Amino acid sequence: MLRRLLLQQHRKMSSSSSSSTQPHLTLPSGAAHPYLLYGTAWKNEQTTALVLEALNAGFRGIDTACQPRHYREDLVGAALKQCSIPREQLYIQTKFTAVDGQDAATCPYPTRAPIETQVEASVGTSLRNLGLGGPGGYIDTVLLHSPLESKSATLRAWRVLEGSVDSGVIRHLGISNVTIPELTELYAAADVKPAVVQNRFYPGNHWDHLVRDWCRDHAMVWQSFWTLTGNPALLKSNPVEAVAEKVLGDPGKREEALYLLVMALGRGWKGGGGVAILDGTTRVEAMREDLKLPEKLGLVTDEMLADFKRLIGEPEH
Repeated sequence: MLRRLLLQQHRKMSSSSSSSTQPHLTLPSGAAHPYLLYGTAWKNEQTTALVLEALNAGFRGIDTACQPRHYREDLVGAALKQCSIPREQLYIQTKFTAVDGQDAATCPYPTRAPIETQVEASVGTSLRNLGLGGPGGYIDTVLLHSPLESKSATLRAWRVLEGSVDSGVIRHLGISNVTIPELTELYAAADVKPAVVQNRFYPGNHWDHLVRDWCRDHAMVWQSFWTLTGNPALLKSNPVEAVAEKVLGDPGKREEALYLLVMALGRGWKGGGGVAILDGTTRVEAMREDLKLPEKLGLVTDEMLADFKRLIGEPEH
């Protein structure tokens, strides 16, 4: 009962405070979720400057991880400290990364400690790094960076994150790099259900349409990564070319066209959820242009979307 009341409180707070003039998706809680998240992997010492550029360009969602091997979560926090955007207008997301995804020298928790200790230490580090650990501070969403080595280990980590939802320092949970069997097992066992899945969009997983369909049926947000780098063939395809020419008015805007088509895969999901993009561009002009894309979703015709779905083998619903 206590957990339910807390979740309802978080839901109301998130729904009222995350209102924005920008088009957005809706999480199962009713909270707003941006169509585009600025991805901070591999930005190294440029992280603070690039996050500030992204925020100034109009990004309101930031994705990071407590994984020093690939992310400078502390420098994301430095950018948040410098920006003047009210906290309630931002969506901040980070991840717990298991031992096999960490470097021993920089791992944010004792590598031989119990899973529970590892997760608690990682969440605490994220709150400090991001400058969100003070009174009333919170992280919008924490993802498991991947399932752990077993179902039981994954659930042990999840239970700790659920405790952080109960205490109010995390509002939503999610998981990345997950398969359909792993996702359905976790969803069935979880008290706090995953609200977000972050997976690759590329041929190696058949563009993840099975997981995305499952997210649609559960009003979850499916976040796409590797959208550009994993799809050189799609960027040259006829459906992408058609959107670049007919919707964006420039055959050279194939990257933007692919982003638009991927977001359109979540169009019309009943009950909420949808498809968001992790966008890691380092070019300010590209940031600004990409942020205009959600307003153009309605210009993607059903025929354009159907052609794209056929290309990636996604069934019509």
